[in-house]
Amino acid sequence: MKHAQVLVYEADGKLTAALRELSQRRGFRLRDLRHASACLGCLRRHGQGVFVLRLGRDLEKELTLLQRVCSYFPDATAIVVGDAANPALAALAWDLGASYVLFPPQPPELLPQLVENLLPSGK
Repeated sequence: MKHAQVLVYEADGKLTAALRELSQRRGFRLRDLRHASACLGCLRRHGQGVFVLRLGRDLEKELTLLQRVCSYFPDATAIVVGDAANPALAALAWDLGASYVLFPPQPPELLPQLVENLLPSGK
């Protein structure tokens, strides 16, 4: 049986840390990944899940990864997190297939609740 998974692509590990308690409570696999190929490989091997992407370091690379995840794995749920209000960038994330876009003024503390609500039913 495949277990639910949450993949986090970010540079600093803060989003992963924010999801750790939820992961332990709900029993899903939480992966902190730093390479696009690792994200795609995990989705290929382990099936659907929630993909959390923090934008900000290399937008071209990050948005390309978002587009690939949403195109290649339509059953995966993509959450895009931004650190600053940027309506144009948020709109682009929606256009590329994000299931949810979390930018200020929405607080980043909403992430665990979003992930819990978007996890596939059943493990």
